[in-house]
Amino acid sequence: MAPLSQAETGDETAPKVLLPFSATYEAKFSGFAVTAERKLTGSPASWRLDFSAHSMFAKIEEYSRFAQQGLQLIPQHYDYQKSGLGKDRHTALSFEDNASRVVNVYDKSRSIEKAPANLQDKISYQLQLAVDVANGKTPLKYQVADGRKIRQYEFRVAGTENIKTPMGMIETVKVERVREAGAERVTNIWFAPKWNYALVKLWQQEDNGKSYQITLTKLSINGKEVRAEN
Repeated sequence: MAPLSQAETGDETAPKVLLPFSATYEAKFSGFAVTAERKLTGSPASWRLDFSAHSMFAKIEEYSRFAQQGLQLIPQHYDYQKSGLGKDRHTALSFEDNASRVVNVYDKSRSIEKAPANLQDKISYQLQLAVDVANGKTPLKYQVADGRKIRQYEFRVAGTENIKTPMGMIETVKVERVREAGAERVTNIWFAPKWNYALVKLWQQEDNGKSYQITLTKLSINGKEVRAEN
């Protein structure tokens, strides 16, 4: 998840903006150890967010290109590739006409001709969530293009929590995914305000009981390495 920062003027009231970052995570997929990386490069006219996770058995790589208008992110292109365990998969979505139309590059029949306003892709919404949490926006509701489907995601801020990471202890804001009563799936995300709202930890439990977790091990913002104050 992308770090955010107040404009570098020292002004506490300055709007929070995106900054380039590079983050490394230790990840666990159903008990398997995996190394994951997230990286934000570019500028407001065209940012690019990359995510990759590699293990001995599988590889996942995805990226989102998007523009930034104020505090709103506007997707331009999304690409997802998975290889290894199970069936290989490649998905690409092109967001056209200011994201009002979404073209499924490899299956035009699954395109979205009249997309709702402020539509996000499957990783840009995570970045938009960080932006919104940093700026105190509510409600935290997002519409996300997933093939031809548009999924509805909602989150709530659950409070603050000190998290122990390989980088040291850090105070975080905990955000929970809002689901229907009785739902077995659980998603929790922890952002670090002192580290420009970088994603420190993400934990998800699936319906089948399998879990997924990533924990931050290394972070640099604007080319400067970040360390915890212990």
